[in-house]
Amino acid sequence: MEKEKIITDKLLDKIKEKGIFSEYLPENFNLKSDKINIYGIGATYKDKIEPYSYYMSRLGKKGDRRMISIPELSTYVSLVNFLRDNRSILFDIIQLSGDDYNSFSRIANEEHEIVDDDGNYGQVIKSINFSISEEGDNQEEEKERSVYVENMLEKIKRTQGACGILHLDISEFYKSIYTHMLSVIKLGVDGAEKAYQENSQDADYKKYVAFDDRIRRLNSSRTNGILVGPYISRVVSEAILARVDTELREMDYNFVRYADDYEIAVYKEDELEDIKSKIVSVFARYDFRINNEKTKYEKYPFYMFKNYEKVLESLAGKDKVLNSVEIVELFNKFLNMEKNGEKGAIRYLLKTYKNEYHIEDEHKELYASYLLNVLCNDEKSLGLACKIIIYEYKEKRIELDHNFYKVILDKLEYEIKMKHDLEIVWLTYLLKYTDYLEHPMLTHIIDLIIESDCDLAIIIIMEECSNIIEDTQVEKCWNNCSSWILLYQIALRYPDKREEFFSRIGIGHNKNFYKNYLKIISHFTKMKLIGDFEATEC
Repeated sequence: MEKEKIITDKLLDKIKEKGIFSEYLPENFNLKSDKINIYGIGATYKDKIEPYSYYMSRLGKKGDRRMISIPELSTYVSLVNFLRDNRSILFDIIQLSGDDYNSFSRIANEEHEIVDDDGNYGQVIKSINFSISEEGDNQEEEKERSVYVENMLEKIKRTQGACGILHLDISEFYKSIYTHMLSVIKLGVDGAEKAYQENSQDADYKKYVAFDDRIRRLNSSRTNGILVGPYISRVVSEAILARVDTELREMDYNFVRYADDYEIAVYKEDELEDIKSKIVSVFARYDFRINNEKTKYEKYPFYMFKNYEKVLESLAGKDKVLNSVEIVELFNKFLNMEKNGEKGAIRYLLKTYKNEYHIEDEHKELYASYLLNVLCNDEKSLGLACKIIIYEYKEKRIELDHNFYKVILDKLEYEIKMKHDLEIVWLTYLLKYTDYLEHPMLTHIIDLIIESDCDLAIIIIMEECSNIIEDTQVEKCWNNCSSWILLYQIALRYPDKREEFFSRIGIGHNKNFYKNYLKIISHFTKMKLIGDFEATEC
């Protein structure tokens, strides 16, 4: 039992730390606090509250959008506390994931230790060095940056002798997860089906039934689909796919997986359709279907890739000081690589350039221009570009002039018009943390954000710039919005609205949770759900 607690503590801490917010959001949105243990306040899963949902660009397909959700706070706290009291579920997940040799996205390694994921837009792009640095100060960073190459080299070794790779992707994976199937984590699909049909009273099965109940409540009791966004959803999905992987291994297939993307080694092309058919049948046992648009067969040679670090060194050398022509060549090269299918090239350059290259004063404007161009034209990198601009601005490595802000404001107006939620959030965040949001000429922009129905952007205005939002605007938001998170933020600021907050979103069983929470949080200097920003490394 003590071993189980030790092994599960880190995963439980990670679930708490990640909280209800997706990694796609600015770091302000968090549940961190050194003043209150939110998980120490009693909560129940019995309220049925609609999660707040927003939309972002899909990283792999330009113009396509995906829905990200934020579950109601007390229901999430109840789930976390349930897992704290039923650690055997976390233990099962850790063991299953750790034993999944085929997964490159598992949450635990072979020693059943919790692994760190990338944390930035879900892509392993800190990925470029062939060896881990021997210098202690940079060891962890270098380890993270080498993941992509290490994975690629491992793929090459595992697929020796193959004539091609079959790429399969599960269609609408998170939406396809049937919550009553969560017991497959413990029992396998046949055992789970039998237990469900027989209404088993087995203690382990009943524990997973209770787990199912709490996962469903995050999504307003829906049985079809789990929320995209909270880290707990990734934990659950990875465990279910580990079960799928077990069945595929038993069929003697050689494959690797990252999230729901499968790559199966093919040794005889005349067996291709048979392989595909059998894998589809395994997916069907879990109610999963393949995404035909993403299904492809790649003949040898496959797993071709560029070592971004070597490309960078060839263009920039090792002196770390670039002239204007070198800056242009460098950015053009990586922009072209991205354009030609090298996903993650731009994001790698932005991260590396910031940390490793010196920008002389005469080149600050040029560097800022490239950051702005990436922000405006690469929707996958907009959030990262905003974060880096803030960091560089705080470090005085770039200067932002009137023309720069004019482009940003025009971009924000466009994103508001298109109702691109995540882009609106990041651009609002950028304006705030480059000290521009309080400009007297920005009343028009503030009005547009208030009218945008992008509740997270409104929260940034309301809680981070309380001096520029008027009570009449807050009242308008209160009357027009329906999301639990914005109503919650307003209720924090206006105590007289708290009882109405309960009735508006349907809080019944968790009134005491919120009343106790509000009683404690009212002593805070700032009453908000989102934490303070510091100019941290990106």
